Amino acid sequence: MKEAIGGVFSLEFIIIFLLILNGYLAWNVNYTKAFRVKNEIRSIIQKNEGLTESAVEDISQYMQKVNYHQNDKFTEWCARNQLNTCRTDTGTFCYEVATSDKYGLRDGEEIAAYYTIYTFVDINIPVINNLLPFTAGLFTVTGETSLIYTRETPYLHSSSGEFILRADQYCK
Repeated sequence: MKEAIGGVFSLEFIIIFLLILNGYLAWNVNYTKAFRVKNEIRSIIQKNEGLTESAVEDISQYMQKVNYHQNDKFTEWCARNQLNTCRTDTGTFCYEVATSDKYGLRDGEEIAAYYTIYTFVDINIPVINNLLPFTAGLFTVTGETSLIYTRETPYLHSSSGEFILRADQYCK
C-alpha cells in the first residue's frame, strides 16, 4: 500500500511539472508574437513617416496575417495609463506621440516626432482572466520609433480648440 501512495504523489508531481512547462511555453509563444507585432508596427510607422491611413491599413493586414487579436480589456488598460489606442479591424495596440523641438523646428519646417508602441501578451485562460482581471496589462511589450521628420504635424486642431492626434481619424 505504501508503494501505491508513493506512486500517486510521483504522478502528481509529474502532472504539476507538465502544467507549469506547458504554461511557460504558451506564455513564451504569445510573448514572441507580441514582440514581432511591436517590431512590425514600429517599422511600418517609420516607413510611412507617421501613423497615417496607409500605415493603419498595413498594420491591420499584418495583424490579421499573424493572427494577433486583442480585446477591450487592453483598451481599458491604455485609457487608465493615458495612452492613445489604435483599433484596427483585427487587433488593438496603444501608442504615445512625442514631438521634439530640440532642434529649433518651427511652423512650416519639418517636425520631429517619435512614437512609443505598446503591444500585449494575452494569455486567454477564462478562469484566470475572470478571477484576476488586472492581468490585462501585466505583460506589455514596448518599443519606440526613431525620430521621424515630417512637415505634417501629428496633431490637428478640433473645433473646441483642443489638439487631437491626426492618427485618431484613421484608428477606430
